Amino acid sequence: MTDQDVCKYVDVFYGNGETDRFFEDGLASKWFYIKALCGNTTPHAVLPFGKMSVGAYSGAYSSGYGTHLPNSCGGIRKLSDTPVAKGFSHLHQSGTGAMRYYYNYAVTAPFYGDDLTLIHQNEALKEEDARPGYYKAKIRDVLCELTVDKEVALHRYTFEKSGGRIAIDFSNDGLEKSFGVNHSSLVKNAEIKIVSDNSVSFSGEFSGVRLYFHVKAECVGSSVKLFSKDKILNETTKAEYEAPFGAVFDFEGNSVLLRVGYSTLCAETAMAAVNESTNSFEEAEKEAYHIWNEHLGGFEISTPSDELKQKFYSCLYHSIIKPCDMTGEEVLGVRGDTVTDFATFWDQYKTVLPLIYMCYPKMGERIAKAIVNISRTLNKIPCSFGLSSVFPCEEQAKMLGIYALCDAFHFGYECITPKIIEECTERELSRDDYKGFLDSGIFERYTHILDVADACADVAEIAENEDFKDELLKISECWKNAYSKDGLMSEDSEYYEGDRYTYSFRIQRNMEERVALCGGKARFASMLDSFFGFRGDSVKQFNYVDALADIKKSRHHRFEGFNNECDMEAPYAYIYADRHDKLCEILHECVNRSFGLGKSALPGNNDSGGLTSAFIWNALGLFPVSGSGEFLIGSPQIEGAKISLRGGKVLEIKVHRQAKEQIYVDRVTWRCKAIDNYRISVSELMGGGELCFYMK
Repeated sequence: MTDQDVCKYVDVFYGNGETDRFFEDGLASKWFYIKALCGNTTPHAVLPFGKMSVGAYSGAYSSGYGTHLPNSCGGIRKLSDTPVAKGFSHLHQSGTGAMRYYYNYAVTAPFYGDDLTLIHQNEALKEEDARPGYYKAKIRDVLCELTVDKEVALHRYTFEKSGGRIAIDFSNDGLEKSFGVNHSSLVKNAEIKIVSDNSVSFSGEFSGVRLYFHVKAECVGSSVKLFSKDKILNETTKAEYEAPFGAVFDFEGNSVLLRVGYSTLCAETAMAAVNESTNSFEEAEKEAYHIWNEHLGGFEISTPSDELKQKFYSCLYHSIIKPCDMTGEEVLGVRGDTVTDFATFWDQYKTVLPLIYMCYPKMGERIAKAIVNISRTLNKIPCSFGLSSVFPCEEQAKMLGIYALCDAFHFGYECITPKIIEECTERELSRDDYKGFLDSGIFERYTHILDVADACADVAEIAENEDFKDELLKISECWKNAYSKDGLMSEDSEYYEGDRYTYSFRIQRNMEERVALCGGKARFASMLDSFFGFRGDSVKQFNYVDALADIKKSRHHRFEGFNNECDMEAPYAYIYADRHDKLCEILHECVNRSFGLGKSALPGNNDSGGLTSAFIWNALGLFPVSGSGEFLIGSPQIEGAKISLRGGKVLEIKVHRQAKEQIYVDRVTWRCKAIDNYRISVSELMGGGELCFYMK
């Protein structure tokens, strides 16, 4: 929409480090963090939804970048006190924690001399700088610059003296080996082939998925040799190696440009991608920056605060790195319409995917088609789908892919019809792990009851098969089985990354019945007040190492404070208690305090954009209820916005505020007509128009 340079507001280092979002006063001091106190983001060069990413590799948890050891809560042990790197790796998770597959392939390292052991040692990483689509740093006195050209990574190395070399370790899969087998894997069935004096091809099985890499050097006097266990080999092709193994490029002069591409299909496809990448480094860098500006510029916000602009565009940037567009590739038999790094649906379905559906139609359609393709190929939609034959995190939730398909339908994607959604839903309900639930109305984890009940209600609303609709409506009534007589989730269940309070205030299809089950609006509001700390003292965060046991013993039963995705929609439950004013206070704390600036800005892991996309919605004054075809209306923290929607329409948000202290919503209008219930349909919003907030 805008021709402005909004990339200048983006901090790609946003959330890379340990959080500093601790408070001793205000509402934010009443919230309790149970998850890791770091964002896990990276500053690596990547395009929006990019197939390729490239950046510094230290082996640290969890993206391979940075200085953190494996962690899940409390304070962070350090791999190093200062920035370090071994080299530069390809393909990374974004903001995730324990995924059980960690990528970081083809680690590329500049060095001098004959000692190949140097490339496996972390060295000081100096003079780091980055912007969207570009990263640079110095390691071993070599200036290292990285960018991306479509599906190919470009490395430019400038050595301070002659005699420089480039090694590529193809054996790397995951993080620092000392972390153990849960964080790294062995590359199996490897084969390397020297194609020419300046290029090499490699194939190997990474985490159960075969990948093909092609690397080409552009320099004077290039030559390439293979190595195995740090010894240079004379062979031009080899299929049996002792790790580490890879290739070494030698060249004349002080500079070299490398192009690195990969494919899941064959060596020829990877080679073609590299050969078709003809942009110079400067051209590729400029084009990447332009692409980012196009994607970020679809949101044109008004605010006098440069700090808020930095937060907004940094969060938007980190919200649209994932999932990954793999169109035309094949992953675990899923071919053609292929999207990976749903890592996981749990983290993406509430806020990330609706953001993409609303404003990025090309990727939105690919995601929707890919989910159907996954369902048909695997006979299920796993909670996580990436470049791995392992499907972790199935304990998180059920039927989240169905919510995502319902969203695609409500956002107007013609490729997703009621019949297709019914087909995929029937497939999910026929899974072995649903049999007990369909007989008893109970899952071992009671949150799964709500997952399935609401998904069935969502599908029933749009289903065309009347018999199936009746079956779905019957299943949807099971939601009541999840609750105890006190109106909270049952004590008879374990809860993922939380307790029964964490999940007691999720937004359901039938919130009026939910509130009645709780004893009515007054009691529901009272319970919310306790949960969000409107009553009660501030809490001290357990930000020391080995805090897990103390966190488990704590009895705060409080909102997780945007530290995690479990309850990030819970503030909007106040709408159903007729206390929108309390929601406004929570959102004000969220945007102005829970999220800060810089490496320490994020209050928790930004799992594939889960937290940062929630920030975007909260700042705009809207929140999607996934699967329902409905938005809830919050309290905008900006002064206005123009948002480019799919189909060429524009949503304009206008905020009438006389003073910055006016954080409460007095009234809301849509196309000049009053909205009385703080709800608006997706279809209305996607038609474009003016959403006006009058603040008090």
